[in-house]
Amino acid sequence: MRMLKISSLTDLITNSMNILEPSPVDCDGNQREDVMQASEPVDLFVLPGLAFDRLGRRLGRGGGYYDLFLKKYKELANKRNWKQPLLVALSYSLQIVDEGAIAITHNDVPVDAIVPPAGFIPTSLAATKMSD
Repeated sequence: MRMLKISSLTDLITNSMNILEPSPVDCDGNQREDVMQASEPVDLFVLPGLAFDRLGRRLGRGGGYYDLFLKKYKELANKRNWKQPLLVALSYSLQIVDEGAIAITHNDVPVDAIVPPAGFIPTSLAATKMSD
């Protein structure tokens, strides 16, 4: 999995699974910057999920692709002495489940905050500091 830098929604194209993703080149024909090759840190990752709890646990589709990518990016940020990005999940209220309802493994990376329609739910100290 690669994360590419975009500047607007027009940078997105539909993939074979009918999901919008960044096109590999921008409107000028230049290759998009891969965040793992970037010279500056990423401040925020907006993550998908099927369900979330108030401890920041995220239920994905079971492939572990986002968790693996996030671990690699966090290692890169540590190596370069960058601030860690805030991990935020956008959700519907019905996607927020009781604590303990989401099984986790040692590979799972929790989100820092959940943003349902009703507001901002910090799930980490980093997100709590932002909401003060």
